[in-house]
Amino acid sequence: MHFFDGFRTSHEINKIEVLEKEDFAKYLDKEALDKFRAKALNPMTPTIMGTAQNGDVYFQATEVRNKYYENVPDIVNDYMEKLGKEIGIDYKPFNYYGSSNAKEIIVAMGSVCETIKETIDVLNNKGYNVGLIEVHLYRPFSTKYLLNVLPKTVEKVAVLDRTKEPGSIGEPLYLDIVDAIKNTNIKVVGGRYGLSSKDTSPSQIKAVYDMLKGEIKDRFTIGIIDDVTNLSLLVDKSFKIDKALEFL
Repeated sequence: MHFFDGFRTSHEINKIEVLEKEDFAKYLDKEALDKFRAKALNPMTPTIMGTAQNGDVYFQATEVRNKYYENVPDIVNDYMEKLGKEIGIDYKPFNYYGSSNAKEIIVAMGSVCETIKETIDVLNNKGYNVGLIEVHLYRPFSTKYLLNVLPKTVEKVAVLDRTKEPGSIGEPLYLDIVDAIKNTNIKVVGGRYGLSSKDTSPSQIKAVYDMLKGEIKDRFTIGIIDDVTNLSLLVDKSFKIDKALEFL
């Protein structure tokens, strides 16, 4: 599953470096690609397939796919390492940012991670001890690669989901993290942000870290004032990050 945050195309002004086709063509298995394309439906070579799969074999066929999904994280990591060396960027299924001995961290993915990183820089310079795990490979979810970057000192984790699933005990990324670190003593809470591109500011990210350092609040929200179910966090509006616009 490829995750793309629409905020980057609708709201963000930034410079990008475009990879040329030659930069990544060397990593493409052309023979495998040709075999894949040869299996595609083609009106010039009509074929009937998959008209029915009944209960005598469907369950077995579903489970036999497991090994392919289990292999994906290692394959993705291998290509991330190869491409990372080429372009000078450290990409992993999960990347860590912040203090190497952080006690409180956030897990998130998408454009909010840039806001979190800037907030971390300011907070850690003021005596905080916090960090971020940025998700690059969401599906298949890999517990192994998550634990590879999780600092041993972490005691509390806040997972930020940009979605709400009414009736569920938690949102998707939160539930993944809970299961991934269930054999540890780390406290995990979940929160929601940015629905329908609701702005997420550094002061709201600071509120998440302050909550982790103080009174824990699960299923919290940031970016709104919830005076109905009272799930929103108290925000220090005086906290701001002064940063010149990089594109000017």
